[in-house]
Amino acid sequence: MALTFLRGIQLNPSMLYPSSYFARKHGVLYCCMRSAQTQTATQEKEQPKLKVSTQNQSKTVDKILKDYEAVIGIETHVQLSTLTKAFCSCPYNYGSPPNTSVCPVCMGLPGALPVLNSKVIECAVRVGLALNCKLSLSSKFDRKQYFYPDLPKGYQISQFDIPIASGGYLDVDLPVEFGGGHRKFGVTRVHMEEDAGKLLHTDGGSYSQERISPYSFKHSCARHLVLYFLPLSFR
Repeated sequence: MALTFLRGIQLNPSMLYPSSYFARKHGVLYCCMRSAQTQTATQEKEQPKLKVSTQNQSKTVDKILKDYEAVIGIETHVQLSTLTKAFCSCPYNYGSPPNTSVCPVCMGLPGALPVLNSKVIECAVRVGLALNCKLSLSSKFDRKQYFYPDLPKGYQISQFDIPIASGGYLDVDLPVEFGGGHRKFGVTRVHMEEDAGKLLHTDGGSYSQERISPYSFKHSCARHLVLYFLPLSFR
């Protein structure tokens, strides 16, 4: 009887820890039970892991993907050849020293109002017509705000829901090595936006120099066209 009693004490932790019966919550004493799981010799042994063959995994993946087709779209940024920037009269001189040819609009100072370069609109309309797009007689720009190292002024002027052109296509004759034949690629949209900024690092410069001047305002407000290409059947 004594052995049985001692063995019961050893296996039942509630007798060794009477406080496990009671707990205090929000000032009210209530009774609770805590179950303890004892491990046997068989439970302590590691159970063998089920081996799944690579062949079965491959069949499962093929079964899942049989109803899907890969569609790859292309987003193309085109830098326009204009004398001045997109939203101000500052000259665009590639290779000029950092933070030159800038104005309050380039730096995004409060109260600075952008003025659109008419040459940018002309280029966008030409591209839209060349790609068989539908031109928007009424279009607008949006201010896109996000945090990124190449965004020195804190926002980017771009187009979102009403682009300058949309719903076009491009006819392409494929080379023989790519299957040959004629293919039509859809153009989802063409919109105008500024180049918000560029990261410029000196060749062989020290870490401190790169930290002092990690980017330049001189590229802010530079002019860009963005084109979205997608296979026509998936537009």
